[in-house]
Amino acid sequence: MFSLKSKPYRILLLVIGTITLMLGVLIFVVPPNPFPDPSWGFQVMRYMEQGHAFNLIPSPNPANIAIDNTDFLSWWSPGQYLLPYLFKIIFGLNTGKAVALTVTLCSILGLAGYYQLFKRLGFTNWLSAISIAFIASQAYFILPFIFYPGGEVLLFAFGGWFLYYCFGIQKLNWQAFVFLFLAGLLGFVAKSSVLWMYAAGVACVWINLSASKKNIQHWLRNGVLLAIPVLAAVAIIYFCYITKGVNPSNADGPWLIMPETFSFPLASPLLSGLSIDEIFNGLIYHPDAAILSYTWSIVLLALLAFGSVFFVNSVLKHLPNKDYALALIIVYITGTLFFSYLYIKQADVSFEGRHFRVIGLLTIPGLIYWVSKSKIARIVFGMVWFLFICWETSYFKIEYKVNIHSGHGPSGLSQQAYDQLTLNELSRLDSLHPNTALFVTTAPDLAIEIRNNRVLTLSVQDMSAQELKEVKYTGKAGTIYMLMPEVYQKNGVAYHISKAFVNYHHFTVKKLGNNYLYSAEN
Repeated sequence: MFSLKSKPYRILLLVIGTITLMLGVLIFVVPPNPFPDPSWGFQVMRYMEQGHAFNLIPSPNPANIAIDNTDFLSWWSPGQYLLPYLFKIIFGLNTGKAVALTVTLCSILGLAGYYQLFKRLGFTNWLSAISIAFIASQAYFILPFIFYPGGEVLLFAFGGWFLYYCFGIQKLNWQAFVFLFLAGLLGFVAKSSVLWMYAAGVACVWINLSASKKNIQHWLRNGVLLAIPVLAAVAIIYFCYITKGVNPSNADGPWLIMPETFSFPLASPLLSGLSIDEIFNGLIYHPDAAILSYTWSIVLLALLAFGSVFFVNSVLKHLPNKDYALALIIVYITGTLFFSYLYIKQADVSFEGRHFRVIGLLTIPGLIYWVSKSKIARIVFGMVWFLFICWETSYFKIEYKVNIHSGHGPSGLSQQAYDQLTLNELSRLDSLHPNTALFVTTAPDLAIEIRNNRVLTLSVQDMSAQELKEVKYTGKAGTIYMLMPEVYQKNGVAYHISKAFVNYHHFTVKKLGNNYLYSAEN
């Protein structure tokens, strides 16, 4: 039974948990649409299901498409497909339902982890519960129930609990070393960019254990001891995974400084914590059509950066709990320096608020505490929150209906880009020619649906017109099927792709929904 004293915050937590479970049931019935990143991972998963080695992805050799090259997929961490794969093995689910279970479990674990973290950092049960409720009303929390983003979901489940245990370390014993070592490995499995957050968490442990004494030897001793499990974990990650293939940090160009290079990371507390980047469909990187022009995006980023710095400074000055101030400032500084460096060197890392989510989540309880001191601020905050809830409810209803009416292939995932008739025809052709055909796709999501044949996924959107003309594949590999979006058929991209297969000369074209199926036999 709830006591009168504890009833309000416990009821709020119960409501949040119930709504999350209800969303989980809905997406178990109609699974999410996959983003490109986990779609590559699901291709690896399919290859592993066929008995091949861990984390390898096959692709036809351009010099002879009858044989495959295999590459180690180190661009993304493996957790985005390994956890669904585990659920497939244990429960016998298809990929879509395994993803639904992954999203639901990680969402609940993430909310619980950040709730416990906020309490450990000095906030009351009630304020921590309100913070969790506010997080659960944000676009970044609802999004995975419509589109499966991969590592972000696992990182949400990991981040709060990781920092919670970091601030629970009172002395450097073997339990602390084991935790830090395993946390580094587990965090990397969830998402590779966790390494900057890992560094920030260890820095918080080091400062907490050393700040009580002014002795420099004490600081050095703790630093050396903490380095042992951390370096061991990083060495395993580096030599056993990162060096086996390419990753976003490998790609760089001449150093380049632009307004967003620093303003985007500096704006991260408000930009990421309040879903602003998602609401505006990306301020710098746009998955679809841009809402704001580049100039107005820079203006908004400058305002958000100023507001974020002002907020963090106010927290440092006025919030009574020093653990929260330490966590926020260390994570904020570490994230800003890390991503500013990557942006300067032009690493292949996008300007998206999701990369800074941990900073944004840590901002929430401090922001709520801050506005609670003013009646006007509470009213304004309540109005903004209400708008968030209305917007997210409407967004979920609309997109969930889209997923209901989307195509669903053998994976069980929703495929918003393809109608059911198209997927049915591809599944029929895939079953008709087991291991004797080659399917060519321009997006990794469609490759998930091919179960019985080899797949070649061309990242056409990343190619210039000249690069596209220079793509060549020689040799023969049975019948070729290529599904091309209508826009590629109209702008000539589909024509250039068909010409890339130099030993196939006569492609027939058949319209399937909003796509065109090109096919050619030996």
